[in-house]
Amino acid sequence: MTPSARRELYGIAEIADALGQSRQLVTVWRRRRTRGMPEPDAELASGPVWQGDTIEPWIDDQIRLTGRAEAAVPLSTEAVHKIGRRLLRLIALLLERDRRPRLIQQALREAADLLPEVEAAEQNAIAVALLKVMAPLVGDDDPEALLAALVERMPLLAESLYGSLGGADFAEEG
Repeated sequence: MTPSARRELYGIAEIADALGQSRQLVTVWRRRRTRGMPEPDAELASGPVWQGDTIEPWIDDQIRLTGRAEAAVPLSTEAVHKIGRRLLRLIALLLERDRRPRLIQQALREAADLLPEVEAAEQNAIAVALLKVMAPLVGDDDPEALLAALVERMPLLAESLYGSLGGADFAEEG
């Protein structure tokens, strides 16, 4: 990280920007305690906060590791279908009259587990659409809000599944 890019304080958005990753992916890393991400120095209503001295060495390590990583590859048809199945299972569980919180949490974890694979993939129209579809997985824990967000994104999921089968390309939304 260049000295001019250094900050006094970092939140999820600033870490994501420094790494060139999405906020959702950084949130997943933090929640799962993966990649050796340090604990935040403070927790505010707006989210976790790190002092520069705490998080910048970790950011530098992640940038070095990413530099040695292989080039991104497209998502396989199988991966897209697996994501589709997991998201549809989650939606089906959220639509049940008598919701089973344990199963919903398990389905949510299983769907969110695939987010890093999509983040690491070549950012083509299908991967970008799937990232938009999967964005609510790391947001609010309210089942009604999650269901509404996923249902709203169903057309993108359908286009992703269709596109992975070699269907017509679809335009990326901004």
